[in-house]
Parts: sequence; structure tokens; C-alpha cells
Amino acid sequence: MTTKIFPRYIHKMYYYLLAMSDDELDEFHINEEPCRAKLFDAMKVDFDSFGPVSKQRILEALEYIWASGQIEKLWGWVVPQAVDLDEVEDKPAYLCALYKKLSGHEPPHRDFGPDVELVKSAGPHGVDMRE
Repeated sequence: MTTKIFPRYIHKMYYYLLAMSDDELDEFHINEEPCRAKLFDAMKVDFDSFGPVSKQRILEALEYIWASGQIEKLWGWVVPQAVDLDEVEDKPAYLCALYKKLSGHEPPHRDFGPDVELVKSAGPHGVDMRE
């Protein structure tokens, strides 16, 4: 059976970055703890507004990217490429910290198996904002 992973859902939590002015982006350093903490706090607010299916899809996408052994290949799904940021220095730690911020626990070590489909759209209805 094919496991469907929805990495585009991750981008729905990046309003904080996408709304920054150029000057604000110049002052934002994703590898510095205070900047990252503000980003993760804002992402958590967005995450908490999503419905249960969307939350699960975000966590599964982060977990899959973290566990895949293909972080570099899949990194474009994690941080929006439309925003000019410094390169994240420790991508596995970033993914783990974000997952923990959103879920309250470390990502599980799960084997997704060889039959994974990356669904590149958020679906016809987008991210579910319902309770």
C-alpha cells in the first residue's frame, strides 16, 4: 500500500517569514536560537489553527523528511525557497526541533517503506482550518 506524504502543508505555517519586510529578513538569522524560537512559536500558532487531518499531514511530512535519509533533496519542502534566508546549518536538528515544538515530543523512528508518494498539492480544499 502506498503511503501518501503531503509536504506542501508545511509551507502553510510560514506566514511569519513570508510577511516579513526585506529589512526584517535581513535581521532574521534562522541559525540563531532567538530568531528560530520566534519562527517556531509563530508556526505553532498556525499549526494549532489547523484541523486534525492537516496537523497529522504536517507531522508526517516532517517525520518522513527527517527519517528519509534524503533531507538535502527534500529540503525545499521544509523552508520556503521564496524567502532569502541563511542556509540551515543542522537540518536534522531543525526538523527534530520543529516537530517537537508542534507535537510536544520527539519524532518517532518510523520506517515508511519503499512505497511513498509525495503529494505535491494541498488538495482541492487546501489545509483544513476546522476544529
